[in-house]
Amino acid sequence: MGEAFIVDAVRTPVGKRNGVLSRVRPDDLLAVALKELVGRAKVDPALVEDVIAGCVSQVGEQSMNMAREGALIAGFPKEVPGTTVERFCGSGQQAVNFAAQAVASGAMDIVIGSGVESMSRVPMGSDAMLNPDPFGDSKGPISPRLADLYEIIPQGLSANRVAKKYGITREQQDRFGYQSHLKAVAAIDEGRFKKEIVPVEVKDNGSSFVFDTDEGPRRDTTYDRIASLAPAFEPDGMITAGNSSQISDGAAAVLVMSEA
Repeated sequence: MGEAFIVDAVRTPVGKRNGVLSRVRPDDLLAVALKELVGRAKVDPALVEDVIAGCVSQVGEQSMNMAREGALIAGFPKEVPGTTVERFCGSGQQAVNFAAQAVASGAMDIVIGSGVESMSRVPMGSDAMLNPDPFGDSKGPISPRLADLYEIIPQGLSANRVAKKYGITREQQDRFGYQSHLKAVAAIDEGRFKKEIVPVEVKDNGSSFVFDTDEGPRRDTTYDRIASLAPAFEPDGMITAGNSSQISDGAAAVLVMSEA
């Protein structure tokens, strides 16, 4: 078994829901990261043996194999293949895992693991919407046989249960969320993200501008403001818009190579 090396990694800025990046298609967003990645590393795109992209909700603008589309838009030769995977919130991580596994096994020498999602343009859960059922007996995206075996619930409800099970309080979660904003804002001000971020040119109403800073961190938030938010999933729950992950848009790419 060989070793897999991360040669470089880039990402776009992360946009907030219906923010700046909502003007950019997700396949175009992925292309920005892919093009910058091989450019920085001075690697001929023709040498890339596979582009793997993690993407949740593969419908609409995120359908039709995002990895392949993003690579072609980025100017990679048509001979470079691509495949798209989904492991929900771990999709991008899985893409990098698969890239590392391909290199470590000796099957490939140069692979890109990447991820993209536009939660503004393709809303969460879009891939679970019902299609017309010719037989009229559809119960939704969850198989009745699966539902008989397990209680299938959304993340927000499961997070509440995990918090209760392990004694994690609402205050602990709110303070963690608040500190996350403070740390992110400090990192932006100190320029800690500049190396990893590739600016995105955004076109709007005939003009264009460059977007290069994460939108998610809130400079004006306070602990009291976060603590005052109502539960988002259950009346007596602990998960709120202030202590859970945000609705975001963005893309990232990691170049994985063998030692040779």
